[in-house]
Amino acid sequence: MGRPRSARLPHRIRHPLAVSEPSGVLLRRRAPRDDAVPREPADRPARGSRDHVQRVALRRREHARDGRRRAHDRPDRRAHEPASGHRRSMSAAEAGRPTVSVVIPSYRRLERVPPLVAAYLAQGADEVVVVLDGPHPGWRTALADVASEASVVIELPENRGLALARIAGLEAASGDVVLAVDDDVEPGDGLVERHRAFHAGGGDRVLLGYMPVSLPVRRGRDDAPAFVYARDYERQAAVWRSADASSPESPVSPESSSLVLGSLWGGNFSLPRDLYLRAEALAPSIRLDYNEDLDLGIRLERLGATARFDPLARAAHHQVRDLAGFRREAVQRGAAVADLERRWGTRPPQLVPVVTIPASYHGALARGQRRIAASDRPELVERTAVAVYRVAGVLHVWRLQDGVVRFLRRGLAMRGYRQRTRAARDGATGGADAPVPAPSATRPLVEERRVSGPVASTRRRCGTRR
Repeated sequence: MGRPRSARLPHRIRHPLAVSEPSGVLLRRRAPRDDAVPREPADRPARGSRDHVQRVALRRREHARDGRRRAHDRPDRRAHEPASGHRRSMSAAEAGRPTVSVVIPSYRRLERVPPLVAAYLAQGADEVVVVLDGPHPGWRTALADVASEASVVIELPENRGLALARIAGLEAASGDVVLAVDDDVEPGDGLVERHRAFHAGGGDRVLLGYMPVSLPVRRGRDDAPAFVYARDYERQAAVWRSADASSPESPVSPESSSLVLGSLWGGNFSLPRDLYLRAEALAPSIRLDYNEDLDLGIRLERLGATARFDPLARAAHHQVRDLAGFRREAVQRGAAVADLERRWGTRPPQLVPVVTIPASYHGALARGQRRIAASDRPELVERTAVAVYRVAGVLHVWRLQDGVVRFLRRGLAMRGYRQRTRAARDGATGGADAPVPAPSATRPLVEERRVSGPVASTRRRCGTRR
């Protein structure tokens, strides 16, 4: 004697609530074949009667073949696919989630690189490219923990400056979007995703993030350059905020976009990799110490790109600068202003106060700055200013110390501007007038033989993961 009919049903159908429904409802919720009560068969036409329609016998294999033929003839409702039948894979950018490559140029700060790489990967960066700007002995050991399929380490054969180091990272990157950061910038929570979401809509757009300076709790006697820099940055950030008070989702105004690009402040900004390459094709990058970002902003604006400042794309800038390094930097900034002028034939408004004394400036201080600018080495005025700075630091007279920093900054920048202008006139400069090799030049931007090792062996594999 066989098992009861209900015992042969699946457990889900034998459930007390399921037995009360017709089987056609239980299977894919199709309409029941008839309205008969369960276990009470409906009245059907008898086989052979005039109301009965004879079904054509059809073998299972022929039926399946016919179904495949009809499916092939019916247009596919999925995404547009090539006629060959091979489905084209949709890129992450098309799906609304572009891939992000973080490019970190670094110069003599190997100890900072591993935690930075780990932080960006933890935030979901698809790739991190570290560019060592010049020879760094022992970097393979120092960066041994960085080796992974999501990281690339490149060592340039010589120090070439921030702009060319970034381009080397750009060439090695494989993401849809390049997030260009500095090696002293620590990402805040959600930084990578903030940049990714901004570029999900596509277009030639640049996002400039916010990176306030992380100052020490207690100010030291030689911390004035960092505090002055922090206040200058906050003033500029306030200008960006006031120029674009709209929500991040609304279109950016042309005036606000032009303001951001005309004062582009690197260290935490992103743009499509393709846009960066087009800017490089418009005018190849050159070494412009501390003015590389302004140069890139000029090129991007000429390409019709738009830019927005986002205070929620936040990072911490660990700016460390003593007076000696600050003085060297000021001279380099002035020389870069001269290079930028020759490159574009004009001086950006952002740089006018760097090498020009305003008419409203105090007369005695203006004469002192001109004396500093006219000399190629420290003279009485500069040495006196440095001595006042030291005494103010010991006595914690911070306002006086900050004033000395600003006084020295313009005088030294004017010196660098004068020296570079004179060198260009004499034909002895390698600045803006020097040809910049294209990426395909004989001497590449990246020294390939220096990246063959356990860390650099991941260079091309990172583009194929996931």
